[in-house]
Amino acid sequence: MRHNYQQHPESLFAESWTTGAEVEIGNTRFAEALPRLHSLALRTSEWITVIGGSRDVIARLVAAGVSRTRIRWVSGRDQDHREWATEQALLAGTSSLVLSFLDDIAPRMEQRLKMASKVSHTHSFVFNELPSSTPLH
Repeated sequence: MRHNYQQHPESLFAESWTTGAEVEIGNTRFAEALPRLHSLALRTSEWITVIGGSRDVIARLVAAGVSRTRIRWVSGRDQDHREWATEQALLAGTSSLVLSFLDDIAPRMEQRLKMASKVSHTHSFVFNELPSSTPLH
């Protein structure tokens, strides 16, 4: 299953799929996605891989009930490295959940990530922007 998130801070454009034809589109915030992320994380004992992101993202996952010992964090030097790391994490099939923080991705890369997620049966969320730890006024 894969989710794409973009637009305004902490908001998401979501597209999800499974091996069937399930598609879900909507807007939500990173904080609102945490219960679902926690639920998905509890289904297996595999890794939760975070690519990009920040310490705040890791802290929020832990606060939501995801064990810190199951989280692996790949920072990635730039957009290309984070895209490559996301695709590799999906293809490896060792994670139950892959969360990536990427800038706008090209349609070709989006298709590659979609196919990698489908082949490995790994849930994947791609966020366009980092969640803000402080309210913006």
